[in-house]
Amino acid sequence: MPQNPAMTATMNPPRPRSFLLFALLAAAACFSARLAADEILNPGGEDVPKIEVTSSMLGYRDTLRFYILDEGKAVLRVQIGNKDTKFPVTARLHTFDEGVGDKEVRKWINNQHSDGLFADAPEPAGTHEIPPASCQAKSHKLIKEVEEHFGKFKRYKVTFEIKNVPPLGGHKVKDFTDEATVHVKTAGR
Repeated sequence: MPQNPAMTATMNPPRPRSFLLFALLAAAACFSARLAADEILNPGGEDVPKIEVTSSMLGYRDTLRFYILDEGKAVLRVQIGNKDTKFPVTARLHTFDEGVGDKEVRKWINNQHSDGLFADAPEPAGTHEIPPASCQAKSHKLIKEVEEHFGKFKRYKVTFEIKNVPPLGGHKVKDFTDEATVHVKTAGR
């Protein structure tokens, strides 16, 4: 049975150009969502290099933990206060440009707790504060009492947790728990 061309046109109307535009926009959105996906950083990973600093030229200080992530492209800096046994925890994520290597990042880390020995250390491309609600000391255990020429201290092993960190500059910090040494002054100058 021959079909009437007018009847076929009404049964299968041509798709409007807006459909094509919608399809292109949907495809672009899917592609850009993949590009914008947050890179997951795992400070609690087994192979993650960590640097712990508990003292300076003037004696024991707030404890600093540096986690070198993504082969030096990011550093998570955790600071644990040593004024008392409340052990307040703060953290920042520092990101570096693609061309910065591990050796340069370690120079930057050294400058964060020393006299800034390395004038050629790179500066982070971005610095992101971790929300205070995401940083918490969970427990502490007295290890021993120590006496130095600058006072008496109690050395603690502090268990801390970083969790529920929102995406920061294209990175997502995976929840983790770790331990650090913290010295609290009990007497002396």
